[in-house]
Amino acid sequence: MESQAPPRKVLFIKTNVSTVGPTNALLISTLQKRGLQVEKRGWYPPASLTLKDLTSYHSINFLNCWEYNLHITSFYQFLKEVIAPAEAAGVKIVNPVQVLLWNSDKEYLRDLQRDVGINIPESIFVEALPGGVPAYEDVISALDPDGAHGTVIKPSISAASNMTHRIPHPSSESYDSAKTQANWAEVYEYTRDLSSSAKVIIQAFEPAIKNGEYSIFFLGGEYSHTVLKKPAETDYRAMERFGASVSELKGEEVPSAGKEICKKIVEYVERRFGTGDDWRLGYLRVDGVVRDDGTFVVIEAEMLEPYVFLDVEGAKDGLERLCDALGN
Repeated sequence: MESQAPPRKVLFIKTNVSTVGPTNALLISTLQKRGLQVEKRGWYPPASLTLKDLTSYHSINFLNCWEYNLHITSFYQFLKEVIAPAEAAGVKIVNPVQVLLWNSDKEYLRDLQRDVGINIPESIFVEALPGGVPAYEDVISALDPDGAHGTVIKPSISAASNMTHRIPHPSSESYDSAKTQANWAEVYEYTRDLSSSAKVIIQAFEPAIKNGEYSIFFLGGEYSHTVLKKPAETDYRAMERFGASVSELKGEEVPSAGKEICKKIVEYVERRFGTGDDWRLGYLRVDGVVRDDGTFVVIEAEMLEPYVFLDVEGAKDGLERLCDALGN
C-alpha cells in the first residue's frame, strides 16, 4: 500500500505579535478543515527564519505580519534575502515578494493615481533629510487644500495610524503653530530614523470621513465583501481601537465606483507583477471615502497585512477563494 503524502503546510509569518485575531483564526481553521497544516512563525529578528526552514512550506503569507513597519529595514532585508529565494525555489508567496515590497510604502498611491487614474487625497511626499526640521508652514505652501479642513501627516511607511496627526488649516482658529511644528517634527524625525526611503506624507483632510470609510475586499482576484468603518464623533480615525463602529454593507449600499476602482487596481497589479496568465492577486483591501459629489477617493490599497473581516456574512465565498490561493 502506498503511503499518503504529508499534508501541505501553510505558514503565517508574524513579527512579534502573538495574537492572530478572529478573522485570521477563522481562515486558519478553514484551512485546517481542508486538511492543510498551518503554522505561525516569527521573522523578527531576521535570523529567526532561514531559507531552509521556508522551503518546507507549500505557501507563505503575511496576513498576520503586523508591526513589520517598525523594523522596515530588517523587513526589506528579510524579503529580499530569505523570502525571495524561497519564492524562486517554488514556495508560493501570497502576495508575491515584489507586490509586498511595492505596497509597503504608501508612495504606491502615486503609481495608482498616475497609471490607473484613481483619485487620492491631494498629497505631497516630503523627503526627511538629515539636519534640522523644516518649518511646517514653509512645506505646506506646496499644498493648497480646498477649504479649511486642514491636513493629515504621517510616514509613508506606517500602519494602524502610527505617527499620524491631523493638523488644522492655518486659517482656522484652532490652529496652533507651536503644537503643529512639534507634531510635524515628531513625524519628520521618526520617518528619517525609520528608513532612508520613507517620506512624510502631507494629505489634504477628507471631510467625507465623517460618513465612514469603506473597506472593499477582493479575495482570489474577485470581489468578496465590504464593511463601513465609521469614526467616533470625537475622532477622524476609522479604527475600532479609536472608537469606530464597523458594519457590513451589501447590495446597493456598496459604492459601485469603489468596486470598479478595486477591479482596476487588481488588474493593474496582476498586469504589472504577474508571472503568468493564471496568476491572481491573493488579497486586496481598498479603504476609501465617498465625497459629496459621489467621487470615490482611495486612502489606501492594502496588499501586505490587512485585516480582512472574514467573519462577516458576505465573506463566505471570498474565504474559500483565499483558502484556494493559499492551499492550491
